[in-house]
Amino acid sequence: MTSITSPVEEQPVTSITSPVEEQPAEARSRRLPGFASWPAARRNHWLLVGVAVCFAGYVLVAVGLRYPYTTDEAIYFSQVNPQAPDYAWVAWRAWGVPLVVAPVALLDLSLTGVRFYLVVVASLGIFLAFQPWLTVSRHPVAPVAAALFGGTSAAAYNGSLALPNLYSALAAVAATGYFMNCRRGGDNYRRSLLGLAVAVAFAALVRPSDSVWLVLPLFLVWLGLSAWRRREVFAALAVGQIVGWAPWLVESFLRFGDPFNRLHLSSASLGGTHLYPDVAMLRLYLRLWNTGSPQAVSLNVPPEFRGGAATLTNVQLAPSGVLAVIWWIALACALVAAVAGVALTRRTGRKGLAVVLVPLAVGVSVAFPYLFMMRYGQLRFLLPAIGLLAVPVAAGVLQIARLRRAPLGMLGPAVAAILALALIGVQVAATGPYRETVERADTAATVLLRALRQAGVSQPCALFGEAPFNVTYQMKCETAERIRQPGSEEPAAVTSARSRGLSVVVVLRRPAPAGTFLDGWRLAGDGGRSGRWSVYLAPA
Repeated sequence: MTSITSPVEEQPVTSITSPVEEQPAEARSRRLPGFASWPAARRNHWLLVGVAVCFAGYVLVAVGLRYPYTTDEAIYFSQVNPQAPDYAWVAWRAWGVPLVVAPVALLDLSLTGVRFYLVVVASLGIFLAFQPWLTVSRHPVAPVAAALFGGTSAAAYNGSLALPNLYSALAAVAATGYFMNCRRGGDNYRRSLLGLAVAVAFAALVRPSDSVWLVLPLFLVWLGLSAWRRREVFAALAVGQIVGWAPWLVESFLRFGDPFNRLHLSSASLGGTHLYPDVAMLRLYLRLWNTGSPQAVSLNVPPEFRGGAATLTNVQLAPSGVLAVIWWIALACALVAAVAGVALTRRTGRKGLAVVLVPLAVGVSVAFPYLFMMRYGQLRFLLPAIGLLAVPVAAGVLQIARLRRAPLGMLGPAVAAILALALIGVQVAATGPYRETVERADTAATVLLRALRQAGVSQPCALFGEAPFNVTYQMKCETAERIRQPGSEEPAAVTSARSRGLSVVVVLRRPAPAGTFLDGWRLAGDGGRSGRWSVYLAPA
């Protein structure tokens, strides 16, 4: 029985069925090594790489490479550029940004070269910041969060600027991600500890005060949850803070008397900051809630430090009108889905809940001082909070995308795609005026630079009047008090600069009237007939 039936039953299985069923599958796998067949970790890694590259392209298209230097940038660059005078270094500044721009400042690259370098650094920073989140969740939370953050108009606008807020945001996202990987049983524990310490140190080096609001909620999580309560984790937080704060503390004793006096000077220069909520800001938000159109709030901040802002109401995460409503609804839906999803899904447990709640708590913490403890604000101040909130928002979008059970079918992925498009699309629309603004500023700066060079202005020189700070830096001249309406008496600062042998230039937006101290000075160029600048050169 066995000698007859066994060959008859087994032969078709090996000689007919197997080749017909298996070979086409092998051939298809060789011909189509699809992206979806990759392991999740590898797939998410390359998605994050793609997001970082797309962010660079987004900045180049939305903003470009000709944005003139801002006042803050000129001051940061002057600290490490040997060709430029040392511009005023005030109490609230820190040394993180000068270290970031040191390579291009030392080489004294052109404006285009500097902007391209900063775009590359920002794109690399987005990859490094969200890279630790790749191991926090097997789902593509990291690339989706990076896309949501990089797609905001605030990130695009600051992607080519040497300002501390974007780098503070990237450090906060990285520190929180490495902290999440330090939970008990997590992978790459030692590397996560090192990453946590480095990210906290960089955050403190760039923005010392921001790092306190970053570390505070992480310390509370460490204290309250046993999964993170290890001495090594606390040591990483402490060492990062000490190393990052060390340059600021040393400089405080050497240049500002002591750290407390430096904090006092910083608060006074910015209109008064407090260690408690500011009642004026609470009134502003109440008025915004009740009317939707807050009136101007008087700010005790010098105009040159405000960046042109009159009130805190320019801190808005979306444009006004219907687009703002769409964006806020999409954001709220994603956050609700993130919290509800991890709370209702048993298999995620505490780990899934922590992925949402920890970055949410840290984001609220780093935003609190800018929203409630100072009377001056710009959208870039909230970049750390935006970067951290992008993580739970991404988790919410993915949570909705996984709702494929009947009767929903493909409704979940479709809704998730709509939310993602709404969140990013509205922000992309908000960048519309950026390129035009950059072109106008670049044209004005180029006209003045050309006029100064044609007039023979060169180092050593000093610019007075209404010359923008970016032009002063590019000419490598000293800068002094601003003169908008010249009087009959020559200012003492002008006299001092002339006595030191400097080429003194006064730049005004329109020709000076007769009877001022500029009557004997040479008016260069077309005499201001271009309607842009009037350049006055001091007599020998």
